Amino acid sequence: MHGRSSEPSAIIVVLAAAAASLGLALASYLYRCYQDSYSSSGHTSTASNQDQSRTQQGVLGAIGNTPLIRICSLSQATGCEILAKAEFLNPGGSVKDRVALQIIRRALESGKLRIGGLVTEGSAGSTAISLAMVAAAYGCKCHVVIPDDTAIEKVSGEK
Repeated sequence: MHGRSSEPSAIIVVLAAAAASLGLALASYLYRCYQDSYSSSGHTSTASNQDQSRTQQGVLGAIGNTPLIRICSLSQATGCEILAKAEFLNPGGSVKDRVALQIIRRALESGKLRIGGLVTEGSAGSTAISLAMVAAAYGCKCHVVIPDDTAIEKVSGEK
């Protein structure tokens, strides 16, 4: 097993927490820049509305609530409003956060998964990170199984 820990889910959860922290910090900064540019373009809003729009209810509330960012150069060149959804600002840094949230939410609602239950994923990528993060937020455990032939650089990068 290339000297891997017997607790891969713990490693993934720690990685997901670190990614979530970094993602939220970056999201906060970029969203603040977005709000400042929005306000300077003639739009007004009260400070309390701005504070409420920036506050999310935990990691789960932040998933999918990523800003639209105007691509100025393309908007000017085309004469159309060109916007990009900043999915990289999800807590796990990936659009896969949305998928993981729906998978776990539906499993809990259907009774196929219970709080404290175990989510098992066969992956070595962003889906595993997202599932581990969402599972932890719901109070579930997550066990990630990676293939033996996974590149050691990829395994090291996920620790």
